[in-house]
Amino acid sequence: MKFSCARDAILNAVMTTSKAASSKSTIAALEGLLLELENNVLTITGYNLEIGIRTELPVENGVNGGTVINARMLSDIIRKMPSGVLNFDIEDSKSARIYIGSTEMSVMCMRADEYPPVPQTSIENGFKMPQKLLKSMIVQTKYACAVTDTKPALTGCLFEIENKILNVVAVDGIRIALRCEPMDYENTKFIVPAKTLEELIHLLSDENNKNVTISIDKNQISFEIDNYTMISRLINGDFMEYKRHLQCEETITAEIKCREIIEVLDRAMLFINEKNKSPVRCEFNGDSLTISCSTTLGRINDKINIKYNGEPIAIGFNAKFLLDAFKAADCDCVKVILTASAVSPVIIVPMQGKEFTFFLLPMRLK
Repeated sequence: MKFSCARDAILNAVMTTSKAASSKSTIAALEGLLLELENNVLTITGYNLEIGIRTELPVENGVNGGTVINARMLSDIIRKMPSGVLNFDIEDSKSARIYIGSTEMSVMCMRADEYPPVPQTSIENGFKMPQKLLKSMIVQTKYACAVTDTKPALTGCLFEIENKILNVVAVDGIRIALRCEPMDYENTKFIVPAKTLEELIHLLSDENNKNVTISIDKNQISFEIDNYTMISRLINGDFMEYKRHLQCEETITAEIKCREIIEVLDRAMLFINEKNKSPVRCEFNGDSLTISCSTTLGRINDKINIKYNGEPIAIGFNAKFLLDAFKAADCDCVKVILTASAVSPVIIVPMQGKEFTFFLLPMRLK
């Protein structure tokens, strides 16, 4: 196996696919990248039995073949090589020679047939949507995924297409994040692991004119993004019946500017950590919201102007959870729907429309 390729091009491909390689595995090949060359097209694959990332790269002077090289070592070698066209020469599947000019390095490698097979999905069972839109929907919901696996289904986001509407939902038992967009596709639902979505965000573009193709096949899903393909297992299990928790009469509301409350909560987080936990006290009164918190590290008392139509009430919240919700809103101003009880959940929605809905349970104040 031989080929030549521009250093920067293969470095970008190797760095991206390496994100799916195992950092430590009983199967040594999974700590590497699978390199396969056919007709001057180099396919690079990283896979850890849960997530796979594959890309194709045009090369020159190719001699067909395949090998597996440790992902970390390969990326380090390429990164430290001089700029220009790198030459790769793998003759016996035991070592790979990488050289340019007078600079030459060799790295141990393995046979391609030692690499576990990567699942494939059929693009016939898929739909397309803008990359920027999918990225936005993931960012606005993923923060509410559960971090423990006591209920595995909640460690990912539910993608649910129903009546031409795509709902992306995350739930962790204390909060719910829902994002909705029109989607002309048949009814379906599946749960994508949060770890997959975290890596997917880095592949998705912010450009309006680029699409991603999403294909579902049994227990697998794939995302076709430009010249990259991400493959992931899906989570089996029953997701929580979230819709009934989001039904709330809009009687008491507060209109809050996101930037202002984010700045206050950021300051409050200076006094809160794992050893010094305390809810933030939010006092709704007239046209102001007073936010205060006290721990052994110190205390804060701050106030912002809001529009509020209810009786005065004080509610306690987990500061980080409240901060996550307002950051995810990604708009200038939101509407917070409350009840007359300090122990009832609050719901955060846009000023207009139903693009997102964030649900949060309060904490009891001492």
